[in-house]
Amino acid sequence: MTMTNIIKLFSGIGVIIDDAIFEDGSSLNGIQKIAKSLKKNHIPLLEYNELPDDEFINQFHGISFVILDWNLSGEQPIPGATINDNIAFINKLKTVCFVPLFIFSDENSHDIQVNLEAHNLLLERCPIFIKKKNELDTAEKLFSEIEHWLKQTPSIYVMKEWEKATREAKTKMLWSLSSIHPAWPSVLSKSIKTDGGDGASELMRLLHNNLSYRLEFPEFDEQIIEAQKDGVGKNELRKLLECERFVPKESLPPHPFAGDIYLIDDKYYLNIRPDCDIIRRPKDMYLIEGKVVDETKINTEDQHAIRFKNGEFIEKKTECYVGFVKGNILRFCLRDMDVMVWKKIKEYRIGRLLPPYITLIQQKYAFYIQRQGLPAIPEEAVKES
Repeated sequence: MTMTNIIKLFSGIGVIIDDAIFEDGSSLNGIQKIAKSLKKNHIPLLEYNELPDDEFINQFHGISFVILDWNLSGEQPIPGATINDNIAFINKLKTVCFVPLFIFSDENSHDIQVNLEAHNLLLERCPIFIKKKNELDTAEKLFSEIEHWLKQTPSIYVMKEWEKATREAKTKMLWSLSSIHPAWPSVLSKSIKTDGGDGASELMRLLHNNLSYRLEFPEFDEQIIEAQKDGVGKNELRKLLECERFVPKESLPPHPFAGDIYLIDDKYYLNIRPDCDIIRRPKDMYLIEGKVVDETKINTEDQHAIRFKNGEFIEKKTECYVGFVKGNILRFCLRDMDVMVWKKIKEYRIGRLLPPYITLIQQKYAFYIQRQGLPAIPEEAVKES
C-alpha cells in the first residue's frame, strides 16, 4: 500500500492530545513534527494540550483517528492519576466511536502496554498503536509504521475502506434525493404512513436498503487482509459467524420483524411473518418451533444422524437448520407453526436472524405449505428384500 493510499484511508479530521502541542521553541518538538507532517498531507487536526472533557468527546463520532501523549502531566515518573485519566478517556472514547488510537509518547512503550493490559484494553484487541515520538519525525516514517500496524490490525483497514465506500455512496444518494425534491423525507414518510407503517423507522430502513445497493466494493489489499496467519479456534469461528448472521436483543430496536428468535420454556421460536405484514398489523407473530441440535449426531452412522456436507446441512423438506445462535445450532420444524401475540412474547426475544438466512427459511416455508402431496413409494420397490 502506497503512502498516498494510506493518507486517503485516514482522510478526515484527526485529533491530537499532547501537552507539548502548543509549546514555543526555536525548533519543532516531536509531536509538532508529527502534526506538521499530517497537515502537509492535507489532514485537518483538532489539537488539545490536555484531555478534553466528556462533552467534547461526545462530538468525536465523526473523527478519523486520535493521537494521544501518554504523559500529559510532564512529570517524571508519570503519576498514577495521569494514567487513570488516560484509561478513563480511552473507555469513554470507545462508547462514542471505533477509531484507531495512536499513542505517541516519550514514555517506555512496554510500560504503556502493561498499563493497557492491566485494564483489559489490549486484551480486548482495541485498535491501539504505541510508538515513541522520536521514531516518527517525518510523514514517510509515520505512514510506513501505520502500514506495518495495519497488517497486524486488519479490522481497522477494513473499517476504513468500508467508511470510505459508505461515505461516497451516502453523499451520492442524498444529493440524488435532494435534487428531485427538497422535502423528500416528508414525501416518503407520508407514503409509508399511508401504507400503515411507522414513518420514522421505515424511512430509516428504506434509506439503509437504498444505500446498501449503491456501495461500490473496494479492492482490498490482500497483503493486509492475509497478513495474519494465526489460526482461529472453533469457538472464535462460531462467534464470528454468529455475529455475521445473528443480532442479539441488546442491539435491536424495540419493534418485531421477521427473523426474531424467542426462547420460551426452553423452546426456540423463529418468526417468519413478512416485515410488511408486521408493519401494518404488528400484533400476531407466525412462529415455527425449534430446538438445539445434538451435535454428537452430525455425520454419524445412526439412522437419525444429521448430515453436514460441503459447508451446509442436508435438510429434509420439513426442517431448517440455523447456525449459530448463542453458540448453538438450531433445527426448526416447518410442521410446527404457532401464532403468538407480540406483546405477550416480546420479553422472550433473544435476537434476530438476518437476511439472507431468514429469507431462505421464509422461502422454504412458502414452498412447504404449497407442496403437492405425493403417494409414498413402497420400500419393496427400491430395496432388496
